[in-house]
Formats: sequence, structure tokens, C-alpha cells
Amino acid sequence: MFFIISKILSFLTNPLIWVITLLAFAVFTRHPIRKKIFLWSSFIFLLTFTNPYIFNVCTHSWQDLECKSQNKLKKYEIGIVLSGMIAYDENTDRILFNSNVNRITQAIELYKKGFINKIFISGGSGSITYPEKSEAAILKRYLVKIIGLPEHDIYTETVSNNTHENAKFTKIKLSELGLSNAKILLITSGLHMRRSKGCFEKEGLMVDIYSPGRDNERERFIPSKLIIPQAEVLLNWNSFFHEIIGVITYKIAGYI
Repeated sequence: MFFIISKILSFLTNPLIWVITLLAFAVFTRHPIRKKIFLWSSFIFLLTFTNPYIFNVCTHSWQDLECKSQNKLKKYEIGIVLSGMIAYDENTDRILFNSNVNRITQAIELYKKGFINKIFISGGSGSITYPEKSEAAILKRYLVKIIGLPEHDIYTETVSNNTHENAKFTKIKLSELGLSNAKILLITSGLHMRRSKGCFEKEGLMVDIYSPGRDNERERFIPSKLIIPQAEVLLNWNSFFHEIIGVITYKIAGYI
């Protein structure tokens, strides 16, 4: 039920849905003043939520955690990678990566550079239509068969459907592997890190964290980042609102 509710909330917090809803009200209302209000509101919303500068300013403090750069990393026995980066096309047996793909690419880089000895991928299906397809299992196969990493250096947890379960079932799996006291590096996206770190620490797993850097301060003021609308920013806002709601609901539920 929690999984279904999270999907519904993700849909409702999408700024594009808000814009479309306002436009629909403008089309169907017969009141001229209300029509203008709805039209102008949709236009303002669209400009606001496609502006990269506004998005970067709003999310900067949210990502202001002590995420380590590579030159400050220690050696870790395990790098835990949280899923949420692929869609799987069963008909063509093809993996489609989304904007969170840096979670796994960074893990590969850290592994090859010797910062982490093992890669642990946590994640079940994350899909309502294909609940039997574990993302962690699909990614492990990709790392072994396509990237060429040794299978014995990749662990998986394949049943979790959300961040709370990522932490819960990862702890169980680590205990089964005799790695409860291992030095752990948690690898996930910057927006997702606050909730993820809270969940793992709630489960008693002390982790260091590693995620992509925030936006470059100087680049904020170039025209393409300051005033030119960008459609993909709408998706980023959806992810940001999803995390805010996630943290609030997880605190209420006692997950962090």
C-alpha cells in the first residue's frame, strides 16, 4: 500500500500536472476573469518550474550534506548503490537508464579505483507492471556480462520497493554475509541522499555518503542557466518534491 501511495503522490506533485490542470480550468470555465487568472497562473507556473536557476537555488541547501569528494575518500569494504535508475524492456531484453544512472557509474569508477572492494546493489522491481523483475538482479547481470566486473564482487538485495526497505533488507543481507560491521559507502543521487542516509542510520548502519556534486556556482549565471527555460527542469522539480514528501512521511512513519 505504501508503494502504491508513493506512486500516486509522485504523480500529484508533478508541476507539469499543475500546469495542465490550470490550462484545463481555463479552457472549460466560462467566467472571463477566472479564465484569465487560470491562463496567467499556468504561464507563471511554467516559467517558474522550467527555470534552472530557481531550481538550483531551491535544491542547493537540500543537498548540503557532507558528501565526500574522491580525494577525501577512505577505503571501504562495500559500496551500497540504491536502485531507481532503470526501466527494463522485457520484449527486447533491453535496459533503459534514466538520469540517476550516475549511481551505478560512480560505483563502477570507485570500484575500479580501489575505493570500494565490493558493490552491493539494493532494489526490487520498483514497477507496478513488472513486480517480478528485480532491478538489482538486472544491474548485476549488466555489470558482469557487459562491464566485465567479477560476479563474486557484486552483492544484491532484490526485494525492496522503497528507501526504507532498501535499508531494512540490506541490513539483513549484510548480516547473512557476515558483513554487519563492514565499512560502508552509501552511493545515491544528491536529492535522494538525505532520506537514504536517515533510513540506513535508523537501521543501525553507519555509512559515509557519496553522491554527485551540486551545480557549479559560476555556471548558475550563464544565460542558459539563468533565464532560458529548460523542459527537463520540470522532471527535476518532480524529484525534489518527491523527496520532500518522502522525508516528511518517513519521519511520521518512524523510518528516519
